[in-house]
Amino acid sequence: MLLEFKILMMQFRGVFYFVFCFSIYSLSAQSDERTLMRIGAQEVTVSEFRYIYEKNNGKSADYSQQSLQEYADLYSRFKLKVARARQMQLDTISELKQELEGYRKQLASSYLIDKEVTEYLLRELYDRMKEDVEFSHIFIPVNESAAKTTKDEARNKITEVRTKVLNGLSFEEAAKTYSEDKVTAGKGGYMGFFTAKLPSGFYQLETALYQTKVGEVSDVIETRIGYHLIKVAQRRPARGTVEVAHILVKEDRKSLIDSLYSLLKSGADFDMLALQYSQDKTTSRNGGKLPPFGINVYDKAFEDAAFRLSENGGISAPLQTKSGWHVLKRLNKPQSDSYEVFVRKMKSQISKDSRFEAGRMQLIDDIKKAAGFKEDKSSIQKLVSSLNEEFYSYKWVPDPSLPAVFLFSLGGDEIHTLSDFAAYCRKNTKTRLKYDKTKPYTETIEELYQEFVNETALSFEEKLLPVKYPDFKSLMREYEEGILLFEATRIHVWDKANQDTIGLEAFYSREKSRYMWPEKAAIAQCTLKVSKLKDAEKIANYMRSHSIDETVKKFQKIGTELLVSRTESEKGGKEMEGLEWSTDYTSAIKLGNDTTYMLKKVEKILPPRNKTLSESRGYVVADYQDLLEKEWVSSLGMEFQVTIYHDVLTGLQKK
Repeated sequence: MLLEFKILMMQFRGVFYFVFCFSIYSLSAQSDERTLMRIGAQEVTVSEFRYIYEKNNGKSADYSQQSLQEYADLYSRFKLKVARARQMQLDTISELKQELEGYRKQLASSYLIDKEVTEYLLRELYDRMKEDVEFSHIFIPVNESAAKTTKDEARNKITEVRTKVLNGLSFEEAAKTYSEDKVTAGKGGYMGFFTAKLPSGFYQLETALYQTKVGEVSDVIETRIGYHLIKVAQRRPARGTVEVAHILVKEDRKSLIDSLYSLLKSGADFDMLALQYSQDKTTSRNGGKLPPFGINVYDKAFEDAAFRLSENGGISAPLQTKSGWHVLKRLNKPQSDSYEVFVRKMKSQISKDSRFEAGRMQLIDDIKKAAGFKEDKSSIQKLVSSLNEEFYSYKWVPDPSLPAVFLFSLGGDEIHTLSDFAAYCRKNTKTRLKYDKTKPYTETIEELYQEFVNETALSFEEKLLPVKYPDFKSLMREYEEGILLFEATRIHVWDKANQDTIGLEAFYSREKSRYMWPEKAAIAQCTLKVSKLKDAEKIANYMRSHSIDETVKKFQKIGTELLVSRTESEKGGKEMEGLEWSTDYTSAIKLGNDTTYMLKKVEKILPPRNKTLSESRGYVVADYQDLLEKEWVSSLGMEFQVTIYHDVLTGLQKK
C-alpha cells in the first residue's frame, strides 16, 4: 500500500494550483450602465452592448468607428424584433417559458460548478506548483473500504501519536517508533521534496503540505491508503523540469571522467565523447540526451547538479551516484506554462480527480454558511420509523401522515420540511435501489438527507448567479431574446413566406428574371455491347454524321444492342467530359468490361430560359423571406422609436 503511494507520488508529479478566483468572468462584466441606445421603452446599456459585441465579433472586435456603428445598427434591428415579440406576449407562452427554465437550470448547474469549483481548483493547483515542499510523515495504513471501527481505531492511534509530538516527543523519534512506513520510518519519516499535483486520492495530503507552516505538525490527514501526520521542513521555488545530456563511466574510472571533463572544458564535442566513452548505452548514440525530468526522478546528487546548471550548454563537474561517475550538460530549461495554457491542458483532468468532489463539498459548505443554514433533524426519526422493506424498491411511497415540520432553511425564508425530504426520497428511486437491502434504514436516510441538503444548497446558489456573475445574466438574456426572436421571425417571415401562396406567386412574377437556367447542352448517351473495340469505333464514326436515333435504328438491325439515355449539362458539368461545347461526339469509352462501351453526343445547345416557380421554389422562398423581413423591420422602425446615443458609442472607440 505504501509502495503504491510512493510510486503514485513519483508518477503524477506535475502542474497544478489552487486559489479562489472569480476574476475570469468579470472580464467584460465591468459594469457600465450608461444607456447606449433606446428601442421604444427598452434601454440597452454599454455593458450589454459590449458583451454581445465582443462575443459575436471575437478577434474582429477592434472597437473601430465603422465596426461599432455597423454592429449598433445590427443590434438595434435585433432589439426591434425582440420588442415586437414582447408586445405579442410571446414571453408568456408556457412552452417557451418551460424551454427557457430548462436551459436556465442546465446552464446554471454547469456554470456554478465551472466558476466556483473548477476554476478554484485550477488556480489553486497552478499556484501550488510554484513551490516544492520538503516534509516528513508518520503513516498508519488502513484500507479505504475498511469498516468504520477499523478506521476509527487507526485514527485514534495516529491522534495519540500527534498528542505525544505536541507534548514534546520529537517528530523524528515518533516516526521511528510509530510510523508503519518501513521505507522512511528509520529516517525519521523523511520524504524529501514534493510538488503538486499529488495523485487522485491524496488531495488532503497535498493541501496539508501547502497549508502547514514550516516547522509545524499538521492535523491528522486521511488519504485513500490511511492516515498521516506531516511536518514541513522547508519550501523553495519549484525546480520544474530540466533537460540534460550525460556521460556515464563506472565507479572505478574516476580518472577517465576527470579527463573527459577537462576535454569538455577545453571545448571538446560533448556528443562525440558521449558516443565514444559513455557506458549508458541507451543514450550514448544520441549524445547522452535524457528526457526532460523533474524532482525525485533521479539520484539526489544527479538532480541537484542538473538544476544547478544556470544556462544552456553549461557543464557540471564530475559527480558520483550509485550508477557511477557522470558529467552533465544542460540542454534546455523549459519555462512554466502560462495560466491560460495550463488551463487548456488540465481543465478536463480536474473533474476526474478526487479533489473535484472535495472542492464541490467545500463550495456547498461555503453556500450553507453564507446562507445562514439552520437545521433540526429531530423529526427524521419519524420517517425512519415509517419505513419497511419496500423502501429499497420502486414500490415504496412515503407515509402520507408524515408532518410538514421544519427540517432546514437557507437564506432565512427558504424552508424545507420533512414531507419535502420524503418526496425527495420517493422521487430518487435509482438512489434508493443502489443500497444493499441489509443496510440499516438510519444510515441510508442519513446519506439521502445529505444529498438532499447538498442539491438544495446548489440550487439556492444557482438563483444568485445573475447577481454574482453579470456574464451569466447576459447569457440568459441572450438565450431568452434568441427564443423570442425565433418565434417572432417564424410568425412574421418564415411561415408567411411558405404559406402565402398568392404573395409568393406575385413575388415570383415580378422577379422571375432572377431565376434562369443557364445555356445548356442536350446530351445523348448510347451504351452498346460489341465483342471488339473496332466495332464500337465503327458505330462512333457513323454517329458523327447521323443522329443517335438513326444510329440506333441502323445498328440494331444487324443485332447490336444499344441503349440510349438523355441528359442536360451546364458548361463544366460532369456529363461534358470528353465533349466540346457544340455538337460533338466521343470515341468509344470502355465501361468496366471487354464488351460494354459508351458513346456520347451533344445533340443541341439549349438557350437560357426562366425557371418555373416549382423549379426555383427554394430560391424564391428564401428571397421572399428576405423581402418580408426588410418590410417587417421597416414597419417596426415606424412603430418603435430607435435612438442611438452616438456620443456614447463614439466614446467606446479604441484608437
